[in-house]
Amino acid sequence: MQILLFGKTSSITTTIKTMLQSIEEWSVQLQSDLLNIKKSDEEQSNLDLIIANLEDFEKASTKVVSTIHIRFPDTPLLVIHSYLNKALIKPMITAGATGYMQNDVSDNKLIEAVQKVASGTKCIIAEST
Repeated sequence: MQILLFGKTSSITTTIKTMLQSIEEWSVQLQSDLLNIKKSDEEQSNLDLIIANLEDFEKASTKVVSTIHIRFPDTPLLVIHSYLNKALIKPMITAGATGYMQNDVSDNKLIEAVQKVASGTKCIIAEST
């Protein structure tokens, strides 16, 4: 699976990247600059999933989601944030995210969410571990 991970080098993003790279068949590329996304059409079509750690960006969560969704309209998007309240999560789904997960979930929940969202299934995991 080809995964593009948006985020800075925060501890959460680094941990997510490490967890994803532990799966042998998965390739993870880290991108930290939303404004200068320079992916060719061929590279975009090879992506199976985009994951974004929204807490790494200064923009509002829905703006980050919209920006990614506009640049990669055909690629499922899993967003990560600290929200537990579904009223705060729903606008991100409306803005273009396929799935949402809270930033402190277990390895197993992350893998489950990645697999579901990559297959195009909506998935919301908002629970404490």
